[in-house]
Amino acid sequence: MANETPLICEIVDLIHDGRGVGRPDGKACFIDGALPGETVEFRRHNEKRNYDEAHVLNVVSASPSRVDPLCKHFPRCGGCTLQHLEHGAQIGFKQQQLMDSLERAVLLPEIVLPALSAPQWGYRRRARLAVQRAKDGQIVVGFRNAGSRRIEPITECHVLVEPLPAIVAALPAWMVNFPSGIRLSEVELLSADNAVAIAIEASRVPSAGEREAMLAELTFSDAQLWWKTEKQTAFKRIDGGDQSLNVALTETIRLQVEPGQFVQVNGEINRQMIDQVVDLVRKTTSDRESVAVDLFCGSGNFSLPLAAEFDRVIGIEGLTELVAKAQQNARLNSITNTEFVVSDLSSWTGMRKIKGKVDLVLLDPPRSGAAGVMPWVVKTKAKQVIYISCHPSTMVRDLKVLAEAGYKMKAAGVMDMFPHTAHVEAIALLEK
Repeated sequence: MANETPLICEIVDLIHDGRGVGRPDGKACFIDGALPGETVEFRRHNEKRNYDEAHVLNVVSASPSRVDPLCKHFPRCGGCTLQHLEHGAQIGFKQQQLMDSLERAVLLPEIVLPALSAPQWGYRRRARLAVQRAKDGQIVVGFRNAGSRRIEPITECHVLVEPLPAIVAALPAWMVNFPSGIRLSEVELLSADNAVAIAIEASRVPSAGEREAMLAELTFSDAQLWWKTEKQTAFKRIDGGDQSLNVALTETIRLQVEPGQFVQVNGEINRQMIDQVVDLVRKTTSDRESVAVDLFCGSGNFSLPLAAEFDRVIGIEGLTELVAKAQQNARLNSITNTEFVVSDLSSWTGMRKIKGKVDLVLLDPPRSGAAGVMPWVVKTKAKQVIYISCHPSTMVRDLKVLAEAGYKMKAAGVMDMFPHTAHVEAIALLEK
């Protein structure tokens, strides 16, 4: 099929991953690099029963929303898929993706929330890059090409916050002097508000002498060095320092974070999202204790801000290390009305200690959604349910359970957490 004669067609839509949709012979064809309203010359590289896959060879007639990508690595590195689409049009695409999903499920909200948006460049405070020592001994650092295991060497990345782009560019020259007996696999970069962490995953931990040489050649003054082997579950700091990494959630609440643990990568959107959640919460006026339950609570991203709105906040999380971090964060912020519990949320029936009326259930699940906890959420008869989603299709599946139980869709909207990608982050409010 690689030698197939090029074809020409009009692009009528975008699918969920940002590819253009054409129908050159009546059959859907998903075309990399094509935008709605364009006429493109393309070549098919994969034929399926119900659709074909292809890539653009030439844009015959361009969309008004087409722009020149800023990054020289686009689209090879696979990190960004929509740099050729104007940023405002990207947000419109994500809004339409959400609304289409909700409409198909007959879950249209009473209010469509304005999209949360922030600067389109320099937003990502965390990145994981693949590392490999080439046959000539040089170090290759970058993102893997879309659909393959090949590493695209990165010398610039415009979506990373400062100073991460400079660190990415300097990593190969620093790592090339590492002992050849240490096999490198990944490096995570994390830019907190007060320092930067370089976290390396490798075949073994460096000796004291090797570590001393690494630190001597590390030229970034605020950088911390963390390490773990492929058999370890958590990074450990190995540079001798003890300063914690902190990020701001609100003007008064700070979160301690570590490499390898989940943190929202777009700090500005995360702060806006927290503000939006607090604005959506319906304050209780009864004499009884008000209770919020935060499912998939992580290290306290929503639980801690909600503590100012409720008498009691209970955070539930499946990972022990995140619950320990959430408890620590509550203490550091002098928040005393939260409690955090480790529990498997894949098939959760609730906890005996959550008794009485629950006013709010907040869910922030992974891409797989929260199917295992939805029956319990229904049983709480909570006045409000707020669902934060990184995958609208699983969110819609879960919200249908609530709709069937009598909950109404009050509001929904998107959050542009990952500009220049096709990832759609959404928020939905349902009320009993």
